[in-house]
Amino acid sequence: MTTMMTVTMGQPQMDMNSHGDTWDSCWADDGHTYISSDDTRGFNGQPPRNLQFHVLRGDAPDQLRGETVNTMDEYGTMSQRGPDGCMWKACGNTCVDGVLYAFVSRHEVDAFCHPEKKDPSKLQTAANASLIMSGDKGKTWRRTAQENYDSPMFPGQRFGSPYFVKYGQDGKGSVHNAGQYVYAVANNGFWENGDNMILGRVPRARIGQLNAADWQFHRGGDGMLHASWSPDIRQAKPMLVNPGKCSMTGVQYIAPLKQYLMVQWYYTKGSGHLAPADTTWLFYQAPAPWGPWQEFGAQRFPADGYYNPGIATKFISPDGRRLVLFTNGNFTTHAAPGDACRYRLTQVPCSLSV
Repeated sequence: MTTMMTVTMGQPQMDMNSHGDTWDSCWADDGHTYISSDDTRGFNGQPPRNLQFHVLRGDAPDQLRGETVNTMDEYGTMSQRGPDGCMWKACGNTCVDGVLYAFVSRHEVDAFCHPEKKDPSKLQTAANASLIMSGDKGKTWRRTAQENYDSPMFPGQRFGSPYFVKYGQDGKGSVHNAGQYVYAVANNGFWENGDNMILGRVPRARIGQLNAADWQFHRGGDGMLHASWSPDIRQAKPMLVNPGKCSMTGVQYIAPLKQYLMVQWYYTKGSGHLAPADTTWLFYQAPAPWGPWQEFGAQRFPADGYYNPGIATKFISPDGRRLVLFTNGNFTTHAAPGDACRYRLTQVPCSLSV
């Protein structure tokens, strides 16, 4: 296994025309980067919504121009809760054969929604995830929010925060059966500070059916073997276990290094609703999406609280050693003016020393 000895972080750069968090992105067939955001006003002051979808145009990180494609009104205004006391949030997204796919799920903030529970952890749970798709680059989507509420594809918390394993442009990959399957990971049902991660897959030819019955989950062993997968999510074996330090995040294959990279993160002092300004990122590598995963670096942000980091697939250097991560800072600054608002799409350059 190639050892990534060190990771070096560059200077964060905010997009002052943006507002929101959990900026997960994908590199589409048309050359643009598509990106989702939660609890957001999107780009250039859109109406506040639980989630929105956008496009980033430009061929270099310092040239990106963001535009909101869909304010996703059917998923509610910002922090709008349903009869279940939860809010809609976007999780991970990808582009496969010209079609955008995104996970959405129901999030509950015990600290705010149900103070009577007196939950000392006050973690934000994620449950009842579903996959939606768009054949017109985010302008329209199916399934509907009502369908996802009434009949979620993945009931419960075990696959409540799914993010994709990403390869090249338009989801194209060849290693580890990536030409046949689309992979996704999820923790045990939390936005922040979860405990472990599992791996799921769906046949590439079937992902557009939006049918949970097409999905299988890794239950241990060599993931190249069919016997290592089960349609029963209860048989899923965690590929990474780190209690309290496994939050919502995805995985990126770095082709020049022949390694998978996962940038995990957590609130250093517990729930983000208790100490929102202090986060830690953990860098993991693996030779295959099912592991084994090895931690090789860490970075703490004790003041700005950067969270939900995700690798921008389009901006991986040819040698795989220079990356751009999309993130955002302390959500309690969302209403602050100017630079004091850290709640914006933020680019963080990253260098790997092998």
